[in-house]
Amino acid sequence: MRILVIEDDLKIAEALAYFLRSNNYVVDTACDGEQGLFLTTENKYGLIITDFILPKINGQELVRRMRTNGVLTPIIAISVCDDIAKKINFFESGVDDYLTKPFFFAELHARIKALLRRHQKINSLKLSFADLTLDLASHEVKRDGHSIYLTTKEFSLLQLLMEQPRLIHSKQIITEKIWDEASNHLSNVIEAHIFHLRHKIDFKKPFLIQTIPGRGYKLSLER
Repeated sequence: MRILVIEDDLKIAEALAYFLRSNNYVVDTACDGEQGLFLTTENKYGLIITDFILPKINGQELVRRMRTNGVLTPIIAISVCDDIAKKINFFESGVDDYLTKPFFFAELHARIKALLRRHQKINSLKLSFADLTLDLASHEVKRDGHSIYLTTKEFSLLQLLMEQPRLIHSKQIITEKIWDEASNHLSNVIEAHIFHLRHKIDFKKPFLIQTIPGRGYKLSLER
């Protein structure tokens, strides 16, 4: 899942990004409200974490603009402010949860998981294509009733392919969605992940993972 961290304190932003990446999240960072707002128009995020004291566009106005723009992504606000009246204003602007600085990363992670559970829809928890199923809640993958173990990246890659079957995903799109902006992965890394994923998924016919030469990869029943 991709998370956006909007924080002008470089040390805090780097520490947050490191912690989240170590817990298998893809992370983008923005150092001010203007950049954060722009990124929400360019990318789809599963969660947004934002400070409320920001340059250019403050956090409260930033959240209001995101909500006005139709961004429904869960938002966690972080701030040194512990005034009750201001906290109420934060929630009224559209945030879903709030943490006062300083905080423990373990508490932040617990709040992230709880918030994501509340925003998940039951009918979107399971993806299927042909006899292949992927359960987003349990992270269980099966084909023809057989359980398949996938690494975190393999699971994310298969999820991307299954969310839009028959759509060709280029290596650039895969890199942007599965790896984060700090990554500098070569194309052969993606090829290696596809190779291992195909070895695990396509143990029987019809083969589902198709390579489109010069363009990318897709799921298809076509020969």
